[in-house]
Amino acid sequence: MKSSVTYLICLLITGLLLKLILFLFPQKQFIIEILILFLGLLFTGIPHGAIDHLVAKKTSDTRKDKFILAHFIYRYTLFMLIYGCLWWILPGLSLCFFIFLTAFHFGATDMHYFGKENKYLSFLFGITLTAWLLLPHQVDLINWLQLIIPKSDPIFVIIYFLFKIPAIIFILLAGFLSYPERSRRIDWLLFMILLILTNKLGLIGGFAIYFSGWHGWQAFNDIKNYINSGNTIIQLWRKAIPFTLLSMIGLIVVYAITPDSVWQNYGAPALIIMISLLTLPHMQVMQNIYNNDSTKG
Repeated sequence: MKSSVTYLICLLITGLLLKLILFLFPQKQFIIEILILFLGLLFTGIPHGAIDHLVAKKTSDTRKDKFILAHFIYRYTLFMLIYGCLWWILPGLSLCFFIFLTAFHFGATDMHYFGKENKYLSFLFGITLTAWLLLPHQVDLINWLQLIIPKSDPIFVIIYFLFKIPAIIFILLAGFLSYPERSRRIDWLLFMILLILTNKLGLIGGFAIYFSGWHGWQAFNDIKNYINSGNTIIQLWRKAIPFTLLSMIGLIVVYAITPDSVWQNYGAPALIIMISLLTLPHMQVMQNIYNNDSTKG
């Protein structure tokens, strides 16, 4: 508990420093937020998914199944390709699916941390949390949505309707759902302050602080406890380097073969879609952790 409190305090200080930098250089906000997002993806965002094969292997060992890395990579890639095709054919449905995926994944991870193992409450918390992270930034979100789906799409209409709900409702509901037993209440208080801070950092910056700073670190801890290999988080991060580099190379290749006009006009939505492709198979692997009690402690 002490180490988690220390980490949350350090994360809050980092967020406050980022807020100060954005205040001093408002004209550079987009570049600064993109840089923070890139660094976060590099250090925790991508690496915590780059050791999915270790989680899958542990799950196979537990089930007395044979684990073959090539088969795992094949399935992982196949899920990404299928979801990519779905984005191309049905962008509105794919966006809705991604929002639900994100909510389910964030909710399962956070509620597991606070000791509230209920998949329905986890999903409700995840939806509430996702709404808190996204909806206060109406201008940016609407501009991005218009690049992905038409205004007439039902998903666009539903999200636009949600803008009418005061943001304070989401933070209060998130706090109520995640309120833990006595041993985690200091963590919970710092976590809620962190969520409030994300709202003041812009859409990209706030998401980067939560996703990379909190979610990625928390997932690393869960993986460490699940595979029970005696590795520290730093050692696990080193083991993630091969697939992290492979992911980065893949992103660079996609960037290189995509016309400049696409990135100039659809850069942010394209990044969202690429993250969603990684989220689908990653969430499936991580769910084996939250269906198992071995990560507690």
